[in-house]
Amino acid sequence: MQINITARHLKLTDAIDSYIRKKITKYEKLFNGDDAWAHAILSVEKNRQITEVVFHVGKLSFRAREQSDDLYASIDVTIDKLKKQLKKQKEISKDNRKNNLEVLKDKKCNMREVFSYDVMEDSRMKISEIRRFDLKPVTVEEAINEMDNLGYRVYMFKDGSNDKISVLYRNDSGSVVLLEPNEL
Repeated sequence: MQINITARHLKLTDAIDSYIRKKITKYEKLFNGDDAWAHAILSVEKNRQITEVVFHVGKLSFRAREQSDDLYASIDVTIDKLKKQLKKQKEISKDNRKNNLEVLKDKKCNMREVFSYDVMEDSRMKISEIRRFDLKPVTVEEAINEMDNLGYRVYMFKDGSNDKISVLYRNDSGSVVLLEPNEL
């Protein structure tokens, strides 16, 4: 995690530098694997010690600012404010993931096996099952995410950009292939 520290009207000592880095890196683990970086601005105006921390995670930014007579107290209060914001965001993202998984499980349950063709002689021509499901318009990215969340190698969907039925499949190398019909 990259941490930038800017000092305005004060000398940035090694003790202050290591103190603020130690405080900020505690919360890096909340967003494990995401592109996270922070910018801390320490300044002095008259006798007020002002601390501002901006924490960036992917496309999200969190900002906390505090002032007091003591620089270390100002840093502590600012980091506590930032911690509350980060934990709240983490809970929101957990709830969203949980809700998305419940929706996907419901979709999986709605797909039902209708019947089997066990009477066919040639096993290459044998249809083992037929699954029926609703097609709603989605983007290609949403379809890939849904395919991965459901654990499918093949996924059929209605493309929201052109209202055509398209098929995604994951080949042996792991890359995704999109099949789209041509206009006749």
